[in-house]
Amino acid sequence: MEYNKIFEPGNIGKLNLKNRIVMAPMGNINMADPIGRPTQKMIDYFVERAKGGTGLLITGLVPISQGIDPTTEEDNETTYFPRIDGSSRTRMSGWRDLASGVHSYDTKIFVQLTAGLGRVGSPEPALKGKILKSASINKNFYVPVLPHIPLSDRAINKIVKSFGQAAANAKISGFDGIQLHGHEGYLMDQLTSAPWNRRRIGRYKNKFQFGIDVVREIKRRCGENFPIIYRIDLTQGLQESYGDEVFKKNFKGMERTIEEGLEFCKALANAGVDAFDVDKGCYDNWFFPHPPAYFDDMPYVEEIAGRLKEYFKKENIDKRVIAVGKLGKPEIAEKVLENDFADFVMLGRPLLADPYWPQKVRGGRVKEIIHCMGDQEGCIQSFILGGHPCCTANPYTGFEDTKRLMKTDKPKKVAIIGAGPGGCELAKTAFLRGHDVTLFEKTDKLGGQYIPGSNMKIKHDLSRLLENTRYTMELLQQKGLKIEYNIEVKEKDLKDKFDVIVCANGIIPFIPKMNGLDEIRHVEARDFLNKNMELEPDIKKVTVVGGGVVGCELAYSLAYEKGVEVTVVEMLPDLMSGVVHANRSMLLWMMMGKGSPSGKKADALKIPIKAYVSSKVIEFNKNQVIITANKGRKNPYEPWITLTPDNIHVPFQKKLDPNNVEEIKIDTDLVILSMGGKANSNLYFELLKEKTAKEIYCIGDAREPGRGWEAVTAANDIARFI
Repeated sequence: MEYNKIFEPGNIGKLNLKNRIVMAPMGNINMADPIGRPTQKMIDYFVERAKGGTGLLITGLVPISQGIDPTTEEDNETTYFPRIDGSSRTRMSGWRDLASGVHSYDTKIFVQLTAGLGRVGSPEPALKGKILKSASINKNFYVPVLPHIPLSDRAINKIVKSFGQAAANAKISGFDGIQLHGHEGYLMDQLTSAPWNRRRIGRYKNKFQFGIDVVREIKRRCGENFPIIYRIDLTQGLQESYGDEVFKKNFKGMERTIEEGLEFCKALANAGVDAFDVDKGCYDNWFFPHPPAYFDDMPYVEEIAGRLKEYFKKENIDKRVIAVGKLGKPEIAEKVLENDFADFVMLGRPLLADPYWPQKVRGGRVKEIIHCMGDQEGCIQSFILGGHPCCTANPYTGFEDTKRLMKTDKPKKVAIIGAGPGGCELAKTAFLRGHDVTLFEKTDKLGGQYIPGSNMKIKHDLSRLLENTRYTMELLQQKGLKIEYNIEVKEKDLKDKFDVIVCANGIIPFIPKMNGLDEIRHVEARDFLNKNMELEPDIKKVTVVGGGVVGCELAYSLAYEKGVEVTVVEMLPDLMSGVVHANRSMLLWMMMGKGSPSGKKADALKIPIKAYVSSKVIEFNKNQVIITANKGRKNPYEPWITLTPDNIHVPFQKKLDPNNVEEIKIDTDLVILSMGGKANSNLYFELLKEKTAKEIYCIGDAREPGRGWEAVTAANDIARFI
């Protein structure tokens, strides 16, 4: 397939771009020093995407409301965001280096400016005595008992002026334009949207006014030819997401409708906006602006970007529309442009997974693209937990300043046990460095835990990454990498034959002793997935014991693909603890029968999945699971509530009385046990004991059960070290 539309030149205002690919503002959080100056980490991160051939890059969030919105600053007035506000020459040096580095590759770059976080900012400043601010009196997103008071018109006007100054700083630093973050329920969205702006007096009771004022101020300071992109949710989609009851209770029955969104875009275009990066949703349904793996490709592009493009044609408005939302497959990106749903396509996570996506597509090497798997563990969860953006599929993302693939001057014989994601990454990297590598796999396929995961329809992104991994390994085999299948390696098979041995042989599923388990049909979750979720004809009701992400994905897939009734039992107070908010909330949204992979209510489950949290299995009999459930347990289906990290103390959390329980009997035809596993570390410790090789390492689930991110990162680190 040819991709002619993707590589046509385009323009935003007077700015000419070499192709139609725009990098989404994928966080540069924790890539600046404590005063907000971009570090070499941030510079190299963006320059790598410029080298890869992207036409336009957009930085991540850069707040300009320090001193007004307390959530933009940390202790001692430091920041984890970059800063370009004010007049600090020290900060400017980092920005100048960034713009210069990107321009070397004929790529353009915009700074994304935000008014602040408001109600979606961390509640920690309030716990330290600071007053939280928003457009009106609003609840904090994370801790709803904490209120935000309205900003004064004077404070808002100060924010407007700060936008102008920050844009002028960006222009003089060499940047090509500005993107305004009027999206996702951040402060700019709060000031311009009905759910949060309920002001009755003053200039900003007009919900369009703040956006218009900011645009005019930037044009006044920087000139009419300095381009502006406005990032906007055409609608928050709240009623659609949660139904009438929650919409009225949580959001007072208010949101920006698509019709109002179109009207707002027209007003912004008249004020001077040159292009619109447009999608839907906000923090309260974060799965829309950060679509997880579970969504189908381009779930709302036609509905949102296509609608705006059509509206602009009708109104004779000559402004550009940028489509976003799961466009990482080249054929999908090309389709968006061919169908005239948009003028540009925006890629975020696909360019983190593979910065050279544009070059590979242009060069006809589509099968070589490292595809985003949609787990969002590196790109989002990492910085939520205090890190910076990185990537499970690409261990160099976010480490462009420190990680280099360099040829070895001392080739070694390397054995790798297990061809899961960690084993494959280690074999690939060590081989490319010049080592003599043999990869041993006990089955007849590469992929490890990615294989059972990809057998669910909602994990189609993972399936695509698995195809890419296998293709890459086939190419390396042709160049001399050795892969031995259907071999379960013993210590004696390795003794004195290799300089380096790495155990990546995975996990042993955990099945505890439970009363009556032998009396009921049961299967371990991974075994069930490896058998393609085959069910006997008489199975109509299934109970999944274990409400982590694997258990919940499997529960939904059974209901969605097989049409059976499913119940989930989880000991912890929440389903999917520790899972990134967008993925967790979308899966809950689908499990409760409110949404679907297509994004359409019509495709939602007819029978929602029943879930018990703070509950424990005490016994099985022939056709029942008997549990004790805490009477004070949470409603498990509150996807608009995110879970705070363990290191943040929330004094308002309710403690449950462990004795306040009830016994519940669940009728079931099959029990699926999704209770994790233990490290398959026996071989590793035997190798150490017998001193089988000079260097012996252990990675991934063989060391400690965890995520793909840890396994791939450790594999890459070891392969670059040996």
